[in-house]
Amino acid sequence: MTAKGFSDDRDEIVMQDMAWPEISKAIEGGFKTVIIMLSSVEQHGPHLPLNTDSIIADELAQRVARRLGHTLIAPTIRPGCSDHHLCLPGTISLRPQVLLDILRDYCSSLARHGFKKIILISSHGGNFSPLKTFSPTLVREFSRLQIIHYGDLSGYMDLWEKEVIRLGIKPEKAGGHACLGETSEILRLKPEAVREHMIEPGFTGPIKGLRSKVFREGVQVITKNGVIGDPRGSTPEIGEALLEKMSTHLAEWVKQEG
Repeated sequence: MTAKGFSDDRDEIVMQDMAWPEISKAIEGGFKTVIIMLSSVEQHGPHLPLNTDSIIADELAQRVARRLGHTLIAPTIRPGCSDHHLCLPGTISLRPQVLLDILRDYCSSLARHGFKKIILISSHGGNFSPLKTFSPTLVREFSRLQIIHYGDLSGYMDLWEKEVIRLGIKPEKAGGHACLGETSEILRLKPEAVREHMIEPGFTGPIKGLRSKVFREGVQVITKNGVIGDPRGSTPEIGEALLEKMSTHLAEWVKQEG
């Protein structure tokens, strides 16, 4: 797809990899929608890097943007609200108010340069609640922008679980954190980042009824190694299936929002 000579191929829609004349040309050519991904810098068990959510966020954004067309990708907001992971070293957590201020500055900057629509998506569960709280504030403060946010964490996790079951995996193995699902996604996207010799199970019980407790009290209430699920048996093929399913879902959601 092209617009006034600007091509929305994979490399040219990631703003941090573009020069300003390229961004200007894209905006002039109708690329006035931008995705802002929110992720985290937090522990992901003994076998995955702290930037796991960022790696996944960057890939989801590119797949969603390509499906939508005429969409650029802002630099991912990498630290997020991760207090529930501070029990393990390396985790960096932002106060919700700080995250709101960062989003304000992102929106202000992007609006100034001519973007008209901003899509907010989080690859980290801990950002969903503050994002839901902040969204009306952002919509009110930036009334000339169309700002939409994906806020259905339960629905997202339910869809994730259905895809896991379709792939023949027990839901307990893909519990949602440093699990078979996330490990498979990183094996697909950045296999050298996975410490395969350190892969071990964590909490493998039902997680649905415990999510609020984990957010409130921290992951240490159910797991010592930071893993929720069992990453053994992870494969790049499982990772690809999950990435494709979730990115398709997110793109369809954006289209429905208008």
